[in-house]
Amino acid sequence: MPKTATPAAPGHRRKTVRLIDIAKQAGVSVSVVGSVLNGGRGNSRVAPATADRITTLARQLNYRPSPTAQQLRGKRSNVFGLLVASAGDPLTSYLVEHLDEEAVKHGCQTLIGNTAVAPGRFEACVEEFVSRGVDGIFCIVHSIFPGDRKLLLERCPNTVFYCDPGLPNATFVEVDQVAAGQKAAAHLLQTGRERLGFAILDPAQPAGKDRVIGIKAALTERGLPASQLDVFKGKRGSAGPLRPDARTIIWDTPDEVLDQIIDQLVLQNRCDGIVANDDFLASALLKRLRKRGLAVPGDVAVVGYLNHYLCEHVDPPLTSVDLRHHAVAKAMTQAVQEMIDEGPALNRERQAISIKPLVVVRDSA
Repeated sequence: MPKTATPAAPGHRRKTVRLIDIAKQAGVSVSVVGSVLNGGRGNSRVAPATADRITTLARQLNYRPSPTAQQLRGKRSNVFGLLVASAGDPLTSYLVEHLDEEAVKHGCQTLIGNTAVAPGRFEACVEEFVSRGVDGIFCIVHSIFPGDRKLLLERCPNTVFYCDPGLPNATFVEVDQVAAGQKAAAHLLQTGRERLGFAILDPAQPAGKDRVIGIKAALTERGLPASQLDVFKGKRGSAGPLRPDARTIIWDTPDEVLDQIIDQLVLQNRCDGIVANDDFLASALLKRLRKRGLAVPGDVAVVGYLNHYLCEHVDPPLTSVDLRHHAVAKAMTQAVQEMIDEGPALNRERQAISIKPLVVVRDSA
C-alpha cells in the first residue's frame, strides 16, 4: 500500500529528497519514478494513475532534480547566471533589468551574484552558478573590480562579458566609446559650440581615452584643430576618493573638484561645451555652474553619459549619450544562446560585438 507523504516538522530542515524516497512512498521501482520525473508524464510505459501519484508525491516532498544529473542527461536548466559588482550600481542597473527581460523572452530566469560585497566573492559566485548548472553566465562586473575572469571562462565556457575582459577567447559586447565621444561632440558643434572640454575624474579609464579620440575626430571633421579640446583629468585622492575601492563607487563629487573643472575648462580655456564622464558628474556640474553665476546652456552647454533617468529631473534637463543597454542585453543573450546551441567549446575564437550609442537631446545642450 503506498504511503502518504509526511510533511517536515516546523523548523526542521528537510533533507534532500531522492528518487528512492519517492519510489518507497509510491510503492514502485526507482526506474519507474525516474522515467516519470525525468521523461515526463507522457511516458507510455507508466500507467497514468501511477504517473499522477508519483508527480503528486514529488511535489509534496519538494523534490528538486539534481542540476548535475540534468546536465549529464543533456537537459538545460533554463537559468542564466548574472555577475554584477552590485545590482544597485546605476551604471549597470538598466543592463541588469534588460538582461532579465531578454532571459524571460527565451523562457529562462536569471540568478544574480553580487561580487563586490567581500573578497573572493567573484570566484564564489562562479562556483555557485556552475554547481547549480546554469546554461550560461553574463559577466557585467566592471574591470575596476577584482575577479578571476580566466577561471570564469574555464568553469563556464558559455560566458559573455560586458566590455573586453582582455582574454584571447572571450566573447564580449561593448558600447563603442569612440563613437560615444564623437556623437556627443558632434552635437555640441552642430549647436554652434566651438571650444570643447572633457571632464573625467579617473584618467586611467580606457573608455575615457577612447571618448577623447572620438571628440577630437568630431573636431577634425568640422575643420577645427583637435587641440581645441581641453581635458580635465582628476587626480586620485586629491579631494576625496575619485576611484572606486573594492566594494563601492563614490558618486558624490566634492565641490572643490567641481570648481577645478569650471576654473580650468570654462574660465581659463573658454570652453563653451563640456562632455562629462557620466550623468552624475554632469548633474553636479549643472548645479555648481549655476552657483558660480554661469548659465546652462547660455554660457556653456553640458552633455552627460548613460542617459540615466535623473537626466529628466535636473535643471535644465540633461542631454546625454544613451548606451542602448536594451540592445546590449539582446546581443549578450543572443551570443549565449548561440554558444548553447553550438555545444561545449573551451577555445572559442574571440568575438567582439560593438553597440553604437545615441545622443538624447534635452535642454542642457
